Amino acid sequence: MALSISLPNTSRDAYRAAMINAESQLLFLLLIASLVGMGARKLKLPYTVALVVAGIALGLMHLPELAGLHLTRELLMWGLLPSLLFEAAYHIDFNRLRKDLPVVMFLAILGVLGATTITGVGVYSLFQAMGVEGFTLGYSLLFGSMIAATDPISVLALFKTLGVTKRLYLMVEGESLLNDGVAVVLFVIIAAVLGIDSGHGHAPALEGMGAIISYGLRTLVTMGVGGVLIGGFVGAVASMLVKQVNDKLIETALTVVVAYGSFLMAEHFHTSGVLSTVTAGVVLGNFGKSFGMQVRTRAAVEDFWEFMAFFSNTFVFLLVGLELNMPELAADMGLIAIAWAVVLLARAAMVYLSLPVGRWLGVAKVPTSWAHVMVWGGLRGSLSMVLIISLPLDFEARALLLNLIFGVVSISLLIQAITVKPLLSWLGLSGNRNERLAYEEARGRVIMKHAALDFVQGRGVHMDASIRATLVREYTASLESAKNAVKEAAGDHLDEEQLDEERLHLIHIEEEALKHAQQEGIVSSTPTRTILEELAEKREQLGNHGVGGG
Repeated sequence: MALSISLPNTSRDAYRAAMINAESQLLFLLLIASLVGMGARKLKLPYTVALVVAGIALGLMHLPELAGLHLTRELLMWGLLPSLLFEAAYHIDFNRLRKDLPVVMFLAILGVLGATTITGVGVYSLFQAMGVEGFTLGYSLLFGSMIAATDPISVLALFKTLGVTKRLYLMVEGESLLNDGVAVVLFVIIAAVLGIDSGHGHAPALEGMGAIISYGLRTLVTMGVGGVLIGGFVGAVASMLVKQVNDKLIETALTVVVAYGSFLMAEHFHTSGVLSTVTAGVVLGNFGKSFGMQVRTRAAVEDFWEFMAFFSNTFVFLLVGLELNMPELAADMGLIAIAWAVVLLARAAMVYLSLPVGRWLGVAKVPTSWAHVMVWGGLRGSLSMVLIISLPLDFEARALLLNLIFGVVSISLLIQAITVKPLLSWLGLSGNRNERLAYEEARGRVIMKHAALDFVQGRGVHMDASIRATLVREYTASLESAKNAVKEAAGDHLDEEQLDEERLHLIHIEEEALKHAQQEGIVSSTPTRTILEELAEKREQLGNHGVGGG
């Protein structure tokens, strides 16, 4: 039986007109995004910064083609946010992040709590001193929770371009993923205590600080743990399913189900959809991808999610620019500047506090120069927009909070993002990306020639002797040429690079031999897990070495 929807002719015509209008706006924004991307590349500007500027320009032009196009909570929360979260979580290398996980967790949990408190108290005190009426401590703490999470999309893109050490990249990326979920939970708690409907219900009648703290802790644990468990379950089930399928289209579709399904399931049970999607992405990206997907499938999935991230970021930052009301922002610019300064100081306090905490927890020393980058590169973005737009339209402090959030996000993008590159250069943290790429290309050619030559010499016995000898001569010559290119690209780092690569290759051989022994019943699962953990630690240590890698 065919599924159909019957509409009166008038309703059908209105629906058709609305769909044509929506499709036209979508295509127009994608065209603008493409042009902005080309311009940003030529001008060497962060792409997200260029999108915000383009959005502001479009808003000032009042184009009829964009009439009625606005940011909504539903569009951001249900349409765009899951894809942004999943794409980042899917690509994060958990094994390499693991050794810095204590510092990352400190920043993502206690860092968000501390930054929210410092921001809330600081902004409230300064606004009171300036005579701002009606802005209570509760509203200020609500602002702190909305602006606490970092969203360093531009900074991470810049890290890739400049060849910044992988360890710093993973710390910044890992924190930004985890602190999103914590910030959302904290926002829900504060909103509920204030009696504001944020989509997760109202708090019961709470009397006294003890009752508020007890409610907050219960909600934090319930939403946080619940979101992680749901995401872990969805990611694990998907990891088992992709192992049973060998079809890149089906497996790509399954990742979409995981990204949005984990978010929807967690929100249905009133837990954290953000943490659920992040957890599902980490599980599928670190386990399902490695053990269940073929190489061509992994490539197809990564290409698809790279586009989805581009698509979502395009709409978030263009629409942010469109939503900015420049006259109102200009009127509140003094308050916005104060709020931004307090947010930055709160961020600095928690990042610099993480350095001694990390040493106390046994984490390898994090250079102070990295902390400078983490403070200045802690941009604010899409999640803050989602949270402020989710507040009820009749909430009395919504207008001021909207300007504060939009203003601080804009300043962080237009000032901090643009100046991160000179900061990295000044601190001496910019690696030479071109040299690294040249080395990797040369090493890739050596690996290719080695594999082909090994095949001809070892398993090419069916070939005619003269043809085999010719191929051996050709590949031996090209292999020597590739090795010379490696020496030239690596310079003084050649021995260290090749030694680490051979160690990584031997670790892989050891892992395969151990897994085979377990399958044959020679070694049981418990000692196998112990040994595999040791090998994973060795691989992690080796993975942090290399030319321009760190």
